[in-house]
Parts: sequence; C-alpha cells; structure tokens
Amino acid sequence: MLLTILAFIVVLGITITVHEFGHFAMAKLLKIRVLVFSIGFGPRIAGFVRGGTEYRLSYLPLGGYVKMAGEAFDEERQGTPDEFLSHPRWHRFLVALSGPFMNIVLAVVILTAAYMTGVQVFRYLGEPAVVGPVAANSVARKAGLHSGDRVVAVGGNQVHTWQDMEIALGTAHQGMIEILVERAGEKVRLHLEAPDKDQLDAATLGFKITLPRTVVAAVEPNTPAAQAGLKPGDEIISVEGNGKSGRTYDEVLNIISESKGVPLSFEVLRGEESGKSGARKSLKLTMTPMEQDGRVLLGFLAEYPVDVVKYGLIRALISGVRSNCETAALTFRIIGRVLTGSASFRKTISGPIEIARFSGSAARTGNLRYFLGFVGMVSLQLGIFNLLPIPILDGGVILLLLVEGLIRRDLSMAFKEKIVQAGFVFLILLMGFVVLNDLSKLFNLNGLFR
Repeated sequence: MLLTILAFIVVLGITITVHEFGHFAMAKLLKIRVLVFSIGFGPRIAGFVRGGTEYRLSYLPLGGYVKMAGEAFDEERQGTPDEFLSHPRWHRFLVALSGPFMNIVLAVVILTAAYMTGVQVFRYLGEPAVVGPVAANSVARKAGLHSGDRVVAVGGNQVHTWQDMEIALGTAHQGMIEILVERAGEKVRLHLEAPDKDQLDAATLGFKITLPRTVVAAVEPNTPAAQAGLKPGDEIISVEGNGKSGRTYDEVLNIISESKGVPLSFEVLRGEESGKSGARKSLKLTMTPMEQDGRVLLGFLAEYPVDVVKYGLIRALISGVRSNCETAALTFRIIGRVLTGSASFRKTISGPIEIARFSGSAARTGNLRYFLGFVGMVSLQLGIFNLLPIPILDGGVILLLLVEGLIRRDLSMAFKEKIVQAGFVFLILLMGFVVLNDLSKLFNLNGLFR
C-alpha cells in the first residue's frame, strides 16, 4: 500500500508539475505576471520570491499550480498590461495550450529515450489476428471459433492486427459480442457470450495466438509441468494421449485443454537454446492436465517471439512522435465509441484510484524503464484530457477563445462566469462518477455501471 501511494504521488507529481510548468513558462515568455508557481497544493512549506513570482513548495505533493495576475473572473483587476486578461487572445490561447503541450512533449521524450536504449515488442501484436489453440469448453469453442480463423472485426470495429483485436475486446460491452472471422476464404459471424469480468481479452474467451514452435518460457510451481520436470527452454516436439496426437503448438495446447485428468506423453528437446546449433537431448515426460480457475492446463507458459527495436536519435524521435500520435488517435476513437455506446464506459475510463493501482503495479516490477513508460502514458492521457472542450479545463478555455475570435469580441464576464460554474459542476459530477467506477472495479461490483 505504501509503495502504491508513493508511486501514485510520483506519477501525478511529475505529470501535473510538467503541465503547470508549461503554463508558467509561456506566461513568463509573453510577459504575463505570474504571482505563484507552486509544486504541490495546500499550505506552503518553503519558498522564495524572484522576479515578482513566489516559487513555493506545498504540503500536498499531487502536482502543482500556477496563479497569474488577473486570471480569475471573480478577481479584482487593475487593468495593467501584465495581467492575463489584458493580453491579446492569441497570447491567452498559447498559455492555455502550453500545459497539455508539455505533457505531450514529456510523453515523446520518454518514448524517444526508450527507443534509443531499445524496446522489446511482442511480434504478434503487429501481425494479423489469426487464432491459435482454442480451449475446450471455453466461450470461444462454444461459439464455434476454430484454430486458423482470422478475426477481421469485433463488435463492428475493424481488426487488422492482434493489437487491434485486444483493444476491441478490452473496450467491448458485457454480454454478447459479435466477432467476424475469415475462414477458408469465407466470412463467418460468431456470437460470444462475454464472461462477467473487468478484463476481457482473448485468453479470457479461451483462445491464444498461434506459434511456430512450443518453447517453454516459464513453469509455474506446484503444477503438473513442474512435477514432471519440465524446464524453461525445453521445446515440446509432440504429444500423444486421450486418443489424439499432435506436433504443432495449436495441436499441443488443444489436446491439453481436452484431456483433464488424462495422462499425456510428451516428447521434449532439452539442451541448447531453441534455434541454436548443438547437441540436444530428447526426453519423454508424462504429464496429466489439471483444472485451475476453469481452465485445463499443465502449468507452463510458451515463449512468444520478441523483436528488439533500437534506433538512433532522429529515428527514435520520429518513432516516439508517431507512437504517441497513434495512441492519441486511439484514445479519441475510444472516446467516440464510449459516446456512441459501442464501447463500455466501465472498462475504458479510469480515475485516480485506478491510476494509483497501476502506478503501484508499475513500481512493483522494479523496472525503471517500465515505470517511466507508465509516466509517459499518463502524461499523454493528461494532455489529451485537458484538451477536451470542457469549461475550466484548458480545452474549454481554448474553445472560448476561438469563439471570441470568430465573433471578433470578448464574451461578457458574467457569461464566462456562468460557463465556468457549469463546467465546475460537470467536472465534479464526472469525477464522482469516475471514482465510483474505479471502486466498482476494485471491489468487483460488476452490476453497478450496466
């Protein structure tokens, strides 16, 4: 719990401080008087004044804030040239835009650094969504999904790669899901009854990717695989038993899923790593599949091919920008699906509790690169969220400035105050709804947001 809280403070502290620094730096550049730049909220711990700005450290370390002269509508204005509302609209536009912009810059910098040091990417994510083994008695098997089927659409959303399919499944509503597959040159529509779970993916439905070989990546303790002596690096060549035999990855896993309590004979190669030359020893192992959490398994994980992507500075920067653009476009597509009802609000929207939970999970990996990657993702989402046209957010300010630019005059202060008040109420209601949604996931209250 302590690690989760500390990780949450670090993630929000970095992303919000960077956001506020963007507003601060642009205001200073445009000669707008900044009264306070605070790291943290609440009572002041320490600080100093320089150039008319108080730089302070405050007790609540969840980000920070910037206070500019003449910024608030209810503030008494002096009408001096260095006040925020005394500056031209395009100055105010740049100040509003600079916060989200800095969040996006942080996300790009983190991803660029990752590409320069090397990023491991599962190869299958960019490949067509061709179905591999389908577990017996699974949702997918009952719906008629077969090994070799290629998924081309989920819930009406087009699918080109495994990553597309996992995103479509992860944002789908509970209940019946329509999946369009291509089989032997023909299109077949299948209807899957999605289990009542927060995390919906291919594994939950009972199918996996297809692999060229069955190489063991890890063996879970106290399972039939561990008891039989199966080890990481072993390659399963064939399986026989229960009246069946198989050699491919799909055949091996399909036979395992259909053989609960039935001893199976495996031929295994052990020695040099798979794909390298050298003597390898052939072994015969007998393992009996068991049922665990509704799945029939032996207790080993297969090795998925991974590509290491590593670039120089320029190409890494281009890749970082492109990846963040793709993520931003995906975010807006998912928001559109939520608004049109084709994606689940409960699954796609996360609030502070979920961010804290994922922050703790990222910290517990002990992998600094992974944790910084999570910081970059949160920073990008924070930038996107602040660009939404909601009053009191930066996007709302930008929208008002654009409206004023179109009508070539400032809207009345009274009208702006009412818009801000309405935006504040809306934001409080949205935050309350999001927190309840987080709690429903935390305590598995699946019926709360149906």
